[in-house]
Amino acid sequence: MKKDCVLITGASSGFGLLLAIAFAEKGWNVVATMRDTAKATLLVEEARKRNVAKQIIVKKLDVTNATELKMLKDQLHSDGINVQILINNAGYCQGGPTEGVAMEKWKHQFDTNVLGAIAVTKAFLPDMRKRRQGRIIMLSSISGRFGFPALGPYSASKFALEGFSESLRFEMLPFGVYVSLVEPGAYRTSIWEKGLEEAQFSNDEDYKMITQTLVAQATHSATSSNDPISVVKKIVAISKVKRPKLRYPIGESTKLMIILKALLPMRVIEYVVLKKLGG
Repeated sequence: MKKDCVLITGASSGFGLLLAIAFAEKGWNVVATMRDTAKATLLVEEARKRNVAKQIIVKKLDVTNATELKMLKDQLHSDGINVQILINNAGYCQGGPTEGVAMEKWKHQFDTNVLGAIAVTKAFLPDMRKRRQGRIIMLSSISGRFGFPALGPYSASKFALEGFSESLRFEMLPFGVYVSLVEPGAYRTSIWEKGLEEAQFSNDEDYKMITQTLVAQATHSATSSNDPISVVKKIVAISKVKRPKLRYPIGESTKLMIILKALLPMRVIEYVVLKKLGG
């Protein structure tokens, strides 16, 4: 008999690591994938502390590497493991004004955040369709609903992920496979620190205020934002719902921003954003 599992991409840190532990504690077999398995130390140590190490399998997967993806899929089939829940979590945040971000950085952002998620989904979609069951959960963001300044690459990738997920949702509903988007605001994970490391800041005085604001907001988010465990609990809860919804905005500020964007004229939103930037 085949074993069902939860497959999580980008599980070496942040939401991915916490999700792997949370699902294992709920009794699930977890396949925790990451680009560099040498970075699995934190996950393995935490799993041992929680007495769930036997339920977590660490596998190497760079979501942009087609060869690694095929090897993973073949290995799981060989081991008799079904992916019942797929959580596309792998991703990063590329920051910086559009002029200052090189095209190769834009491409890598989309390769990871969008095409990587599509590739992993395509790999396991046929089995879900044939079994007439499965859950696909995409880690999106408030940046997939609101295009913040100096986060063009990241916002564009999340908007694209949202469009793909909505389309896929309609395709898979007849087969009992549910696609859901989780849209957190700012939470204490390493994505913001990594985003700062990757940011290409312009020396042009015109962008000084934007880049300073980005640095300040990213630094604050990395240290003072909400505890990411609330997002993890929500995702675990979604996995149990009989008919999960398409979108799950998480956090009061996130929900408020989505509502205000839908209700207010764009000129009002522009005024507020420019004021925040000191314009």
